[in-house]
Amino acid sequence: MGTPPILREKERTMNEGLEEAPVLSQREREVLHWLTQGKSSWEIAVILNITERTVNFHVRNIMEKLNAVSRTQAVAIAVETGLALAE
Repeated sequence: MGTPPILREKERTMNEGLEEAPVLSQREREVLHWLTQGKSSWEIAVILNITERTVNFHVRNIMEKLNAVSRTQAVAIAVETGLALAE
């Protein structure tokens, strides 16, 4: 019978603008991993042995690449698109 039109439209809308997964640097992927674990910028800085300012720089880049307006939304998008695994 196939997918109902309303679900096809919702799926199309959700995937709009996400045809290609954004390319994240290795450090951005590391920061994103710790964001998915609920870590603060300070905690991530300690874990990765970098400054909190550097962590926030990477967080802003991640948010920009994912078209997110918050850290929480960036994590949700990353999990939804498979860039990060929900643990």
